Amino acid sequence: MANIAQSVNVISPLMTTADGIVKQATWWPLLLFSKYMRGWTIGCHVRCGAYDGPTQPDWLQGVLEQGASWLDVSAAVNEEGVVSCVVVNISEEKEFEVELKDVESDVEVYEITGADVKAVNTKEKEGVWLKDRKWDGKGLFGFKKHSMTMLRWHTGKTISEVLTRHNGLLMR
Repeated sequence: MANIAQSVNVISPLMTTADGIVKQATWWPLLLFSKYMRGWTIGCHVRCGAYDGPTQPDWLQGVLEQGASWLDVSAAVNEEGVVSCVVVNISEEKEFEVELKDVESDVEVYEITGADVKAVNTKEKEGVWLKDRKWDGKGLFGFKKHSMTMLRWHTGKTISEVLTRHNGLLMR
């Protein structure tokens, strides 16, 4: 999400039409990342199965020593202590239920998905969409097939309360 080649039209997240704007599938992750993924990066450790079938391009499978993890995770925590955790489920067929540790408050859920992996947005039809909801943070959370999900919750502490200053460096 470091950069986008163009802002509008051709290969961009936003396409203009005579009737307005079409939000491409890439618009939704860009929106969520630019709005919420701020602050400090969190090291994420995921244990799950991996896809080890054919890839496009073919050479990609050769660089993936243990296959491509079904779930790809990135997370950040902001100054107020709000965690934003993004999980991409690359499976075309399977939802994965996951235990999220140390979630002790209500969670905002933003889910991007479509009917299938070939879904696109056009001026006639929105095939990929963003749905938001709440989750109580208890039990297992299901990451739907071929989806990107952002979970956001407050840790109960600000970063200042977690980190201390030592010789001008922030340390845990």
